Amino acid sequence: MASKYIPLIIGGLIPALLYGLAGVFQKWSAREGGSVSVYLIGFGVGTVIVGFVYRAVLSDGASPTTSIGFAVLAGLIFSIGAGLISFAVIRFDAAIAQLSPLYNLNFLVTLVLGLLIFSEFKDLQVTRLLAGALVILVGGWVVSGA
Repeated sequence: MASKYIPLIIGGLIPALLYGLAGVFQKWSAREGGSVSVYLIGFGVGTVIVGFVYRAVLSDGASPTTSIGFAVLAGLIFSIGAGLISFAVIRFDAAIAQLSPLYNLNFLVTLVLGLLIFSEFKDLQVTRLLAGALVILVGGWVVSGA
C-alpha cells in the first residue's frame, strides 16, 4: 500500500467507522431514556478517558495555551452539535439513518474553510475535491429523503 494512503486510512476511514458506531450508540442512549445533558456528560467522560490514553501512548508534551484554547472551542462547538442531534433523536424520535447524512455534510464547511484559511488549495486537486463533494452532497440529499 502506498504510504500516501496511510494517513487517509488512519485519519479518515477508521474515524468514519467509529463516528458511525458513535451515532448508533447515541440513538441507543436516547432509546434507553437518556437526556441530552446526560448524553453530553457521558460523551465528555469518554472523551476525557480517551484523551488520557492518547497522552500516555503518544507521550506528547505540553501544548501552547492557544492550542488548548482552540481545542476547547472545537469541543464546545462539537458538543452543541451533538446535543442538537440528541435533542432531535429524543424529542422527535428522528431516525439516526436520516440525520447522519445531513450532519455529516459538515465536510462542506470544513472543505471551504480549509481551502480558504489554511490555503489547502495549493496542495490539493480542487476540481476533484469539489466533484467528490458534489457527489457526497447529492448522496446526503437522497438519503435524507428516504
